[in-house]
Amino acid sequence: MKQKNLLITGATGLLGQQILLRLTDLDYQIYAVKRAHSVSQVDSEKINWVEVNSIEDNLFKRVPVRIDYVIHAAAFVSYKKSDAAKIFQINTDWTSKLAKDALEAGVNKFVFISSISALGKNSIDHLIDENTPKSDDEFLSNYGKSKRKAETVLWELSKEGLPIIIFNPSVIIGPAKRYQSSAQLFGYVGDQKPFYTKGLINYIDVRDVAEIILKSLENEIQNEQFVLNAGCISYHDFFSAIAKQLNVKAPNIGVPKFMVILGAVMENIWSKISGKPATLTMETAKMAGNKKIYNADKANKIFNLRYKTLDESIEWTVKEMLICNEL
Repeated sequence: MKQKNLLITGATGLLGQQILLRLTDLDYQIYAVKRAHSVSQVDSEKINWVEVNSIEDNLFKRVPVRIDYVIHAAAFVSYKKSDAAKIFQINTDWTSKLAKDALEAGVNKFVFISSISALGKNSIDHLIDENTPKSDDEFLSNYGKSKRKAETVLWELSKEGLPIIIFNPSVIIGPAKRYQSSAQLFGYVGDQKPFYTKGLINYIDVRDVAEIILKSLENEIQNEQFVLNAGCISYHDFFSAIAKQLNVKAPNIGVPKFMVILGAVMENIWSKISGKPATLTMETAKMAGNKKIYNADKANKIFNLRYKTLDESIEWTVKEMLICNEL
């Protein structure tokens, strides 16, 4: 069988590196996109690195082969109001440009990693899936809005002939730098902060997300959307599980939403004084107390994956972050 050519963005991120690890064991010619200053922990002669200098770059003209598959895993995750322009530039504008170029290049499949934050919230029973109605008056972070706008663009391009798959993973658990992605939550517990919000966290192991994405490449599925979620748990129990692995005291003071918002104000003041990134922002505070559960039945039936348990994910994440001195 002819070797397939694959382009992946976000290749140095939490998810991108896990995808790369698996790709190096498979029969793909890999073109991995990264920024000039980004560093990857995955090293293989099968990886051809492509540095992106601007969202205006046509990446398909930068590689010497026809690309069969695109995995667009790059994103800018921020809940700071001051980052709004950059969030939309990277998550919406770049996705739109890349997808239009992919359509012109005739790719076989364009896989987009979105987020549960882009899904509709209009559910009476707090259960959310791919078909939950969207509303203009529901609260969305700028990150969620940017991903939702990108999804809208992709569905329009699918009508023009671009074969797409959209994945909406919940909180992706895995090792990363202390102030990146879900690693911030591990850092929060490691700092022995005393407070937790009385809400639910929906989660999935990064290794499971990577496996599902790679399974989606070689099957006949296209123009479909999938929620990816392994389960949900209270923040109290989630933080307690991390604390157990770190052998530290878990957050033990539950706070109502208004106090989380007040905490965000104080955290941002301290961030400006100390120069350290704020764990809480006004957007994350507004999302506090979430009681929604994300239904992944559609993906479960198609991909038939046994998810890693939360304990397995936390144990592995803590071990890897301790090795890298991130906790």
